[in-house]
Amino acid sequence: MKKLAGVESVKVSLNRGEALLRLKPGNSVTVEQIRQVVIDSGFTPKDADAEVAGKIVERDGRPALAVSGSSLVYLIADHRRAKGKVTEIWKRARDREVVLKGHLPETAAKGRAEEPRVLEVRGFALPR
Repeated sequence: MKKLAGVESVKVSLNRGEALLRLKPGNSVTVEQIRQVVIDSGFTPKDADAEVAGKIVERDGRPALAVSGSSLVYLIADHRRAKGKVTEIWKRARDREVVLKGHLPETAAKGRAEEPRVLEVRGFALPR
């Protein structure tokens, strides 16, 4: 993972089955790239927690996050422990830059890649 452009540091715990990545500001690393490195290393990637910067937009009639510096767009949904968060984000941050903290479920099964990516939001911050 350290070889991916934009990765600043990596801490891996095989006992807990997790990796903590710190990315450089302005990076263009995607979760899919990281998951592919995990697969290539002989492991099975699972869900991921992330902080993602971008602009709140509408896609297919739903609130979404257009990720800064990329063409990637995540539909946003409330995390099960943060009900009402997306409604709050939509009211306060529509068409604005934000940083969302949330959960990225495992990627869709092969052959179902057309399914939209979803970020389950736990919290957010509006840059000053």
